[in-house]
Amino acid sequence: MKLKILLIQICAMLLVSSCARMNYALRQEGYDKLKQPIIRVRVLHTKNEVQVGAKGDCVVRTWNINDEKSAYYSAVNVAVRPEGQYLALYDLKGNRLESKLRRVTVVAEKKSWLWLDKRKFRGIFEFYSDGHDTMYVVNVLHVEDYLRGVLAPEIGRRKPEEIEAVKAQAVAARTYALATRNKYPDKEYDLVNEILDQVYTGVEGEFRLCDNALKQTRGEVMKADGNLIDAFYHSTCGGHTDNIEDVWEKSAKSYLKSVEDDTFCNWSKYYTWDEEFPAATLLGNVRSYLKSTGRTSSRLGSQLQDLQIESRSIGGRIASLNIVTEAGKTNLGKDIIRWAFARPGLPGILRSSDFELDLKRNANGRISTVSIHGRGYGHGVGMCQCGAIGRARAGLPYDQILTHYYTGVQIQKLY
Repeated sequence: MKLKILLIQICAMLLVSSCARMNYALRQEGYDKLKQPIIRVRVLHTKNEVQVGAKGDCVVRTWNINDEKSAYYSAVNVAVRPEGQYLALYDLKGNRLESKLRRVTVVAEKKSWLWLDKRKFRGIFEFYSDGHDTMYVVNVLHVEDYLRGVLAPEIGRRKPEEIEAVKAQAVAARTYALATRNKYPDKEYDLVNEILDQVYTGVEGEFRLCDNALKQTRGEVMKADGNLIDAFYHSTCGGHTDNIEDVWEKSAKSYLKSVEDDTFCNWSKYYTWDEEFPAATLLGNVRSYLKSTGRTSSRLGSQLQDLQIESRSIGGRIASLNIVTEAGKTNLGKDIIRWAFARPGLPGILRSSDFELDLKRNANGRISTVSIHGRGYGHGVGMCQCGAIGRARAGLPYDQILTHYYTGVQIQKLY
């Protein structure tokens, strides 16, 4: 079949009110097909060309630097490429269709999946230049469709007897998404598809039991004092969650208080763990972290002399740690410790800041190896996912699971 792409130049001005123009634009661009509320998720940030298309026909719309709009109707994939400060559109034979674009959108003609480099997504794609030969791709879709691609990546593909934990995860993830839609006010997206927000993998992350949990809790969110809460959660608390102000430099919140988890998460493979670093590697990790955050490392020498735990939180996580070298002391506090110590592999941060230290010395008395014996996985604020699963196995319903980890919240149906 020969490739046929019809280019339509849209150049007529609409002599209607700005509100009507917006409604017209939304209808023309396919956004009216999306159920409300919607969420805008950055799914890719790249310097590379990206192939995009649909399961069937799709419409590719472009806006150039003069805000002139074009539309391409195609049954095959096209490629979007960052070029300098702008974007360029190509067919798959390498022929350039347009250049110096500031925005590209891709909408399926019928209800079907979109393809992004062989990965399937629902909703609409938007491409934006980020400057310096980079671009980011935003997936715009209904919140419930977004959550279909979040639940299994976040809490796993659970068994039927664990569905109450998945329902708790659904309410927490929905609340988090809706409460943080203004997290990146200077960007064209609300959230990113990584652990900085919530892991989102599109259609490949969907799972029937998770879909059932979403249907059973549709529109439900958590509120405190009439407002959506910051519904933070993590993998494994190690027996005790923590106050938000003891983990991050954030204000105390009545619903994010330290709670005991008894033994509900002790089945997690990360309930306890061990990590070992050559002293030089650990110092290198800390130095790299400080450099990435703009902090000076003049007191971080080349010879590790001691690691001093100064204080801990209620939940047992290290609140203040001194790194002592021949050049002086460098202090790390709270959750920063996880990011500064780092570790091999992804996501490249220490599992928890709840740990004990074992400093091994060589024949010269110098520290050669740092052994870490830790508990838990994640920041330790809000819901412990493994604890929630343990509570579901014990027969507790999702609302009781949520109100254990989020003190004093109300669960309400938003839509």
